[in-house]
Amino acid sequence: MMTKFVYEKTYGASPGEDMVYDLEALINSYNGEQSVGCVKIRREHGRIAIAAFTLLMRRLHEGHRQSGELVVVDASSGMDKYDCRVSLISTHSVAGGLPFGC
Repeated sequence: MMTKFVYEKTYGASPGEDMVYDLEALINSYNGEQSVGCVKIRREHGRIAIAAFTLLMRRLHEGHRQSGELVVVDASSGMDKYDCRVSLISTHSVAGGLPFGC
């Protein structure tokens, strides 16, 4: 029992409703630090969706002309044991792909 307490204190709650509450608290804390809503979480039909828009992605959106011309959605991500999927939205540049959203 003590091992579980130490683990959860260090890494957060195990999968389930407690994990979702910890995740929401972490997202609210991060958004407060950034003073802008960079990450959103939404629950629908028993599923959770998280959208992340970092400050780098925001600068690209505002100042990178090519971002308005072409975006690529990488939906080839696998799933982990919790059935989580990550899709990255990127745009092109002479240096290669740049992160645009996730």
